[in-house]
Order: sequence, then structure tokens, then C-alpha cells
Amino acid sequence: MTPSITVPGSPSVAVPDGVPGTRNGISPGTAPGVSPATVGPDGAGLHLRIVSPAMPTLSYLPDRVRRAERALTAAGYTFSYGANAFQVAADGITAGTPAQRAADVMAAFADPSVDAILAADAGLGTRDILDRLDAATIAANPKPFIGYCDNVFLNQYLASVAGIGSLYGCTLMVHLGEAGGAYPETLDHLGRALSGAGPLACPPMPSRTGEVIDWYVPERESRPRRRLPGGWTWLRPGAGRGPFLGGEITLIPELVRSFGMSLDGAVLFWDVSYHRLPVPPLFEKLCESADLGRLAGMVVGAHPLVPDGEWAATVAGLLDRHLPWADFPVLANADLSHLCPSWTVPFGAEAVLASPGGLVFPRGHDAAGPVAAPAVPAARTAASGR
Repeated sequence: MTPSITVPGSPSVAVPDGVPGTRNGISPGTAPGVSPATVGPDGAGLHLRIVSPAMPTLSYLPDRVRRAERALTAAGYTFSYGANAFQVAADGITAGTPAQRAADVMAAFADPSVDAILAADAGLGTRDILDRLDAATIAANPKPFIGYCDNVFLNQYLASVAGIGSLYGCTLMVHLGEAGGAYPETLDHLGRALSGAGPLACPPMPSRTGEVIDWYVPERESRPRRRLPGGWTWLRPGAGRGPFLGGEITLIPELVRSFGMSLDGAVLFWDVSYHRLPVPPLFEKLCESADLGRLAGMVVGAHPLVPDGEWAATVAGLLDRHLPWADFPVLANADLSHLCPSWTVPFGAEAVLASPGGLVFPRGHDAAGPVAAPAVPAARTAASGR
């Protein structure tokens, strides 16, 4: 009889031997070769260094910065900014030159007073700093980096080159600068992800928003966004486990090409940004970049511009067309997307995806045994809609 990992108040979900992605003899809760991205059992009082690896929104949106700062202070964090965090490049698109942005990342890793590093924003530009980083210095001073979207290039660099874990799903400006205050669910999940205390369960958010707000029109940016009911959709049942890898759908093929990222046995996550590009060609390109038939599971984020039921049907159709034989579990409308609030999750760490319970990261527990899933409301199925 195999042991189980129990999240208090949650049912145990067994992941039997032989399930695609099951691994034996790995570091608990972590993909092989990647050290955990946590700061200990108590996340209170952490010092976060805020850096700008991508867009220069810190300089353009001071009101949003102040809201995010208030949210961090109220949650018990202290924070500081990289020396170049408020820079603006000559073209106005990124936060200073690649060298300036990389210097801030390196300084944050080298500073022993910094507990974790939080990206100010994403969008574009993160990839340009990678060849200016020193992987040996980073590996000698491991600490969690937290970002999302375009920041995934740094997440993957840390895993593939420096051999350390990181966190994905939160930035200062997008997630903590919300008008009306940062969503409590976002702060709660960020704190639990940083703490490393026990398994990290990812239940569905009760409500969320993808409402498009123009940040550069003050009367619109200062208005709280309207939230809609949340919830997820199981498209294919099952159970699987493996390293948790992925990103925004347009970026994954480049991650595979640039880093040789293997998705064999992985739990792949992907979502779609606000770019309005047709999804079928993007998914086809994703399938061409890697053999998705060898996944252990798939987590698809909710679409910011498409209703949940319609989005679930779209993803189901893509799976039926490109992966009709695949028998791994697929969870759609997950809260790892361009909507808010959002999960913050360990990038590259061992994950368990099991229906109907959901997504759990064992983190320091028996990563080869069954894991408790979060207690959640009855989930939708692909046929049920909202």
C-alpha cells in the first residue's frame, strides 16, 4: 500500500504506479536538477526586490505602483527596487537597456538581504537579458524569482541553466496593482507559494476577471474591474504527475527551441493572452514544436476574452483534432492565465494533476506517492458549460 500526502480538509487522490509522468527517486516535490523555489515555512516579513526585466510600466503608472506597494505592505512584506527598475529605454518599450535590466536581476540574487525577486511587469523584453546573466552566481545564491507571461524566459533559464526553481503567476503591476486593491486570493496564493509549507493545492477561484482596462486612461484604470463566476472544466479525466512546465501559448515553441525544453512526462500549462490571434494555428504550432502525446497532463488557463463554456469547447475540439489518442488528464479554465486573481505556482517542480480534485504540488513530501487534492465545488465538465 502506497503512502498518501494529505492536505488538511482535502480528500486523498491516489496516483498509481505507471501513470504517465510518475517518477521515482527524484528530489521531493521538485523536477530533477531543480532546487525548490521557497523561502521557508513562514513567509511573513520577507524582503522582496522588485526588478523590471521587461516593460517600463513602473515609470508610466505611478498610481498603480502605489496601490501595489500598499498591498505588499498590508500583507507583511518589505520591498525595495532594483537600481534600474524605473528606467525607460530610448524606444519607450522596455525598462532600460538589456544590460541595465540584467544587472538588476544579478544584484538581487547576489544581495543576501533579499528573500525573493518579483517582476514588476512582463509583456516583452525578458528574453533579451538572458545572455547577460551569470548562472554560476545565481546558482550559488538561490532564491525565488516570481513572474509571468514573457518572464517565463527567465523562469526557464533558471531551471535549465542555473538549476534552481522559480515561481510563475504574479507580477507587481498586473496582479498587485489592481484598482480597489489586490485580490485577496492572489496574495494568499503568493504567500503559500513562497512559504513552502506542505503541499501547495490550487483550488479554483470563486470569481475572476479578464475585463480589458486601458491602464493609460486614468479614469478607466482607477475603476475596479467586474468579476465573473470562476470554476474549471475537466475535458479529460485521469491522473498524472511530472514537472510543471509551460507558458503563454505563443512562447512555448520558442522555449522548446531556445532551451531544448523537453515536455516528455511533463504537466504542461498554457494560456492565451489578449492578442486576439486565432488559437487553432497557435495550438498546431505548439504540437509541431513538441510531442504532446507524451505529456503526463495538461492545464489550460481561462481565456480573458472568451466565455468559459465556449473556451472549453474550443480546447476540446483542438484536442480531438490533434491529440485524439492521448489519455492524460486535461483541465481547462484554470486560474493560471491572463485573468485575475491568479495562482502562483512552482515552475519546473513536480506536480500532480488528478480528476476531479485538481492540481497539487507535493513540495517536500513523498513525491512518488498519491497526493491529496484540494477540496473544491463540483467541477464543470466539457458538456455542462457554466
